[in-house]
Amino acid sequence: MTGPRQKHEAALAARKAAADALESKARTIGNGRLFAALGAIGLVGAIAFAHAPAETWLGVAALVVVFVALVVVHARVHAQKDKATAAMRFHERALARLSGKWRSFPSTGERWAVATHPYAGDLDVFGRASLFQRLDATSTRYGEEVLARWLSGDGAPATTAEFVEAVRQRQGAVRDLAPRLTLREELAALGSLLDDQVEKPDPRPFVMWAGQSGSNAGGGRLPGALRIVALVVPLATVGTMVAGWMGLVHRMLFLVSFAVSVAVLAALRARILPSLEAASSKESALSRYGGMLALLEDEKLEAPLLVGLQKRLAESGASATREMAALSRIVGFVDARNNEVFRFFIGPALMWDLWCALALEAWRERAGKAAFGWFRALAELEALASIAGFAFENPDHAFPEIVTDRAVFEAESLGHPLIDDDKRVSNDVTISGPGHALVVTGSNMEGKSTLLRAIGINAVLANAGGPVCAKALRVSRLEVATSMRVSDSLEEGTSRFYAELKKLKLVLDLARTVKKDPEERTLLFLLDEILHGTNTRERLIGARAILMELLALGAMGAVSTPDLGLGDLENERPDHVRNVHFQEQVEGDVMSFDYLLRTGVVQSSNALRLMKIVGLDVVA
Repeated sequence: MTGPRQKHEAALAARKAAADALESKARTIGNGRLFAALGAIGLVGAIAFAHAPAETWLGVAALVVVFVALVVVHARVHAQKDKATAAMRFHERALARLSGKWRSFPSTGERWAVATHPYAGDLDVFGRASLFQRLDATSTRYGEEVLARWLSGDGAPATTAEFVEAVRQRQGAVRDLAPRLTLREELAALGSLLDDQVEKPDPRPFVMWAGQSGSNAGGGRLPGALRIVALVVPLATVGTMVAGWMGLVHRMLFLVSFAVSVAVLAALRARILPSLEAASSKESALSRYGGMLALLEDEKLEAPLLVGLQKRLAESGASATREMAALSRIVGFVDARNNEVFRFFIGPALMWDLWCALALEAWRERAGKAAFGWFRALAELEALASIAGFAFENPDHAFPEIVTDRAVFEAESLGHPLIDDDKRVSNDVTISGPGHALVVTGSNMEGKSTLLRAIGINAVLANAGGPVCAKALRVSRLEVATSMRVSDSLEEGTSRFYAELKKLKLVLDLARTVKKDPEERTLLFLLDEILHGTNTRERLIGARAILMELLALGAMGAVSTPDLGLGDLENERPDHVRNVHFQEQVEGDVMSFDYLLRTGVVQSSNALRLMKIVGLDVVA
């Protein structure tokens, strides 16, 4: 059976062969251009110095036509080669992910790593070696932001019914996109050609410009009478020029209408120039954005969410692709102003700037307000394609079953998705519902923190609509909150213990907020080595109090601890607290870890053994 690696390798080989063939074709065409140019120059020389017959000019003209045609074809071949090379990069990145080399990818989502977020920092959602870095295949900042919002839980629907429907819709879209390797390749290839800068291009300036119209469009709508002026005055200028050349009128008479053109354009300059410059700005890579929109518009998609995105592309009454193509043509006319001769003579004579401004205004009136919907649809497609790539590359990952009748987290063979396949160890994990908790005991390096992060990051993936690193997962709507990575702050004068107290307060405050919410939400808390910065007696008292309050508030979750005394809670509340543990294996002086979860409280510790292994001669 052909797996994702084999499919990417085959596609990479095909795109490389295509790129090599196009490179060879480009060299051949380049040589043809050179020969055509040299031939034309040679014929001109023959005419000038060897007195070749006048018919030789026909040969010059023919070679010039051939040269121009080859220039056009050469540009197209180079564009095809660039696209094939971009497609190669798509498959190379996929193979790098499959080989565990994705941690060097530049897109880390660091700008969303907010210190006060309930879980992002503890669960490696953003930053180096993060979930975002593993998933992200977006090409625009819009797409990047949508993916980041889904992973951080921002903007989630208020009602549980809406939330569950949104997650199921995304799951369906990801399932639909995952096997569409060619579509995702073309989307990424076109996106990579949008801009040659390090940062991803941001379509927001274009969207803001397009959405302005009428009284909001930088000085108000241009009067309709200007269309008559823009037609009559250039006709008068051209007409008097032709008449003067024919001797029917004075040759300089055209300067009267030309002066009128210049005066009108000068009077309107402050109103039309900003619009022209905005349309011609580098932010508007119109033809390439149009190509990405065309992929969404033309693909025969099945998932309801994707079909809905396609419908957004016709909000203006015409297809987004055709509207973007029309705007691209207008912008092409605008960019003709960059030629100095055109700008100072031909442009004013034809009132070119005014015609371009009127055309842009008409386009914005007709389609501008729909542009936000187009690019929002494109951004969602990019985010969904990123998750779909993760699903395609991990066919053993399961889409979770979203449960609505009760709060639950039931996982079979749950693993951490950011650990390489050959190193990952999976475990069955169940947290039965509100007021239930796992107390995870074990010594150092045995896997307690990794288990908690695996629970949390898979809950994040489930909320985003993606597959999870498990054989199966039944999960309800869970609000994740963690206290795991805690450090002191010299700048703020905060000790590690006080910093942890602040994080624990955030978890408790969120639990209280969720408790008051009439919607059926449940807090999933994950607390690693709780109250690590104080003495054993006070740590145990505080940990018990915090855990009992969380359970009383209807939260559910897991807490890891080196304190075996916290395991007594299972005896006090056997229906709500369950002890599980990890343990090491010792053979002689060699210690190893199998990272398998076991029931009950751990019966051994390894701190002294680890001290001896690193060379600290500690006597018990």
